[in-house]
Amino acid sequence: MIFEAKSPASSTMQASDAPDQGQSDNAASNTTDGADPRWLTVSLVFASAVFWWAAQPGGLLSVEWNALGTFAQVAWVALLLQAGIGAARGRTVAWWTLISFLAVWLITLSWIRAVSVAGWPALSLYSAAYPTIFVLLVRWVSRHQRMPTAVLAGLIGVSLEYIRTEVLFDAWPFHLIAGHWCDAEVATLVQWGGVWAWCLLLFWTGAFIGMRHRTVWDWLLVLPLALPWLVDVPSAVQRVSDSSPLRVLAVQTNLPQNNKMSWTHEQQANDLQQFRALTLAALDQTGEVDLVVWPETMVPGLGFDPDTMALLDQLGDAVAPWRLGSAVVQQSVLQTGVPWLVGSPTWTGVEIIEDRLEPARRYNSAVLVLPDGSLQRYDKIFLTPFGETMPYARHWKWLEEAVMDFGAAGMRFNLDAGMHPSQLTLTAPGATEAWQVAVPICFEDAVPSVVRRLAVTDGHTMADVLINISNDGWFSDHDSGRRSHEAAAMWRAVELGRPLLRVANTGVTSLILPDGTHVDSLPPRSEGTLVVEIPRFEGTTLYARWGNWLPRSCIIFAFLGLLARWWLGRFRPDSSGHLSSPA
Repeated sequence: MIFEAKSPASSTMQASDAPDQGQSDNAASNTTDGADPRWLTVSLVFASAVFWWAAQPGGLLSVEWNALGTFAQVAWVALLLQAGIGAARGRTVAWWTLISFLAVWLITLSWIRAVSVAGWPALSLYSAAYPTIFVLLVRWVSRHQRMPTAVLAGLIGVSLEYIRTEVLFDAWPFHLIAGHWCDAEVATLVQWGGVWAWCLLLFWTGAFIGMRHRTVWDWLLVLPLALPWLVDVPSAVQRVSDSSPLRVLAVQTNLPQNNKMSWTHEQQANDLQQFRALTLAALDQTGEVDLVVWPETMVPGLGFDPDTMALLDQLGDAVAPWRLGSAVVQQSVLQTGVPWLVGSPTWTGVEIIEDRLEPARRYNSAVLVLPDGSLQRYDKIFLTPFGETMPYARHWKWLEEAVMDFGAAGMRFNLDAGMHPSQLTLTAPGATEAWQVAVPICFEDAVPSVVRRLAVTDGHTMADVLINISNDGWFSDHDSGRRSHEAAAMWRAVELGRPLLRVANTGVTSLILPDGTHVDSLPPRSEGTLVVEIPRFEGTTLYARWGNWLPRSCIIFAFLGLLARWWLGRFRPDSSGHLSSPA
């Protein structure tokens, strides 16, 4: 099959599509047909990794999340593409990308050493594989100059971020390219397509800057790149001006995780009284509030399940430590007349087997205790991968135990996932209507689809406020980890158009509004209280209605683009300038 070549220039263009095969490094300069010398490729890759790290929480540019941090996020993409496109050999840029990003991921995730020494390098290596795959795919696409490489780079980048965040190993949603910065224009964009819309804009911008040859389609990117900054699109949600705000007392505890993991009954009693004293003192100082919130699992014992509490009451002093936590909270609610939302374990279906209490199910729960004695409970529906459940291996108990013995000896996962998403209903004194509260627990607040399930019903946002309770004591003395969790969670407020209050053991406790504004926060690794007034918003964002439509679309179009690149690559010019294809 023979095609007439359009021109010598076209023939040259097709020749540039030749694969890396047959190219070899030159010992003196390591250049091939005008490719960059190896030292330049390595320098660009290393600079890319440094810019990526600099923009992370705890990095060089993360003190003030502003345009400077956004520049770093764009710069690492541009530099990496410069390296990938100009490299003489794909394997050179692949290995150096993996090595450079592995180094900065090891620094970023150093907090994992306190949890799992084996898990630290494994998760770092897994994370570093994504920029490596990204640069290799974009390099392959760019070697066919008729392909809209900058367009495809954006689609490929978001596809890989989504696969990492929501698909493989349940979820790994920290350290997206989106970073931690937001203003009115970005907020409106995120309301359309979720955090993925901002990711796509950053990937597109970085790719457009980093490309050495641009097609007409790449130049057309200038319009969507500029559109969010030129067009004032009204927000999909509005503040309800005639509604009284929800006044909440957030209690930030500072319980070290090593104490929490070996919490004796005596320590539990002492810590519980300290939390209670801190709360009551704050209530005396701040006056009336509508709700008190404690972090995740700060109430020791077996929880607030009525049947379990009745069994413990029947058994009396022999099991008094297991009943102490729920009893103290219930007494405090009656004393103050204020509803308390607390994090607690929940055991249900408890039986006495061989002088032991054995539950049918165990949950990680958020419990709303009301002054009239009634209880509402939400059981965590999405267990933290590698922290509360072992992805894939959990289906085979022997395999799960073998993996844990290797990477986290002594730990065992025995939590059950909640049966269904649910909201809690709170009626504030003097309010004309109740507040619907979605309570993502710990890691849940970082996963977009999980929080959407909790807040949205049939395409309509039913929750009035998102209250996340977390135990970030796992980060030990690494405050960058706490900031990373907050950075990942803040986008849920913007995506769904509802305020997000985070209440975390060891911090960071903060209030974030639907435009990404941080109203107030407490410093990490400190004990304290924060009183916030949460306004009511109404309206449903496009993301709330359609969910992750944007990254799924990116995957489809990226696949079609890569398929087209493969098809076009089948045709190669022969020595006479004609294009031939396999028979």
